[in-house]
Amino acid sequence: MVEKKPQSITVCFKNFDQISKKLIMTRFTKPDYKVEAIAEPMTADVCFFNQEIQQEETEINALFERLKEAEIPLILLSQIDQREDTDLLTVIAKPTRNHNLSDYLYRVKDAFYVALKVRLQRKIKQKNRKLIYNTHLSNAISPDQIKFENNRYYAQKYVGLNTDIDFNEEGELHTVQLNPSNYFFHYLGKGFELSLEKKKPACVKTVYGTFYVNAQDKLIFHDKTAEEIVNIHKIPFYKDTKVTTPKIKPGQLNHLHQFDYEPFVWFSSINASKGKIPENTNFNAPVKITAWPDLTKLVVFKHAIRIISLWSRGVYSLKHTARLLNIPQRYALTVYTAMHALGLITEVKKR
Repeated sequence: MVEKKPQSITVCFKNFDQISKKLIMTRFTKPDYKVEAIAEPMTADVCFFNQEIQQEETEINALFERLKEAEIPLILLSQIDQREDTDLLTVIAKPTRNHNLSDYLYRVKDAFYVALKVRLQRKIKQKNRKLIYNTHLSNAISPDQIKFENNRYYAQKYVGLNTDIDFNEEGELHTVQLNPSNYFFHYLGKGFELSLEKKKPACVKTVYGTFYVNAQDKLIFHDKTAEEIVNIHKIPFYKDTKVTTPKIKPGQLNHLHQFDYEPFVWFSSINASKGKIPENTNFNAPVKITAWPDLTKLVVFKHAIRIISLWSRGVYSLKHTARLLNIPQRYALTVYTAMHALGLITEVKKR
């Protein structure tokens, strides 16, 4: 009899310290599920929020509205919030004394598995009611082909749901910025540069295994399939990644799965971005593409071609792109992150 593999489940913890998060994770012990913590709430199966102060109500409300649209359950841990439970919201009162901790953790565990059941049932319904869409370039041009029944677009899977910001307000910038050194695509780029320099494959050693980058043939090698590693691009766990040029024996990479470099890095960067952009990006400098990516091989979505076309002129800044095209900023930010990861854009220096 074939042993049934546990189902992979993702959980997002917002506003938690590492100890509290790990303590809760230890309670998810059902053998039917393999539970993994991720940073992005909109791609999680269940989201937790730890409320510490009253002023976090605004953040909680905004998060709940986003999760509700995607039908993702939220479990709110709070001593303050008094709102009523729904099928997508569970409020659990945090204990004020340590001797109540065990009962509290049991309630958290039970709430998680109830919320998970709701989520999995809704995911099946979502899958059944999605309209058929193709993966041709027309997806980037004709939004009507890629709508969900609830009027959400397929592109949101990649660009997220971040709202527009005022780039002149420093307090708002952090909501659309990411630290590239936390993400996988950043180290693939470093591996590519090192491979070009040394004229041999580079090794990118990560917490999710070792990848080999061959810049000469524009290939990436790994021992798992694309389906097995599809979620690793979104997770900001890569600060300890090492990029080296090891000695590789002839034929050593032949038994590994191979991926085209450009579509692999593009996919990795848009999944990490989700409407965010690398820190220290100059929002005011005009953006100029140095080469067009091969769009026939890439995951493209609504507005992507229009954005790249605009930047081909080398006149318009990232700050003004969304306004000129009359689109949400998150589309331009995601495309910028992907183009930057591939080294296909530059800033136009003012004369």
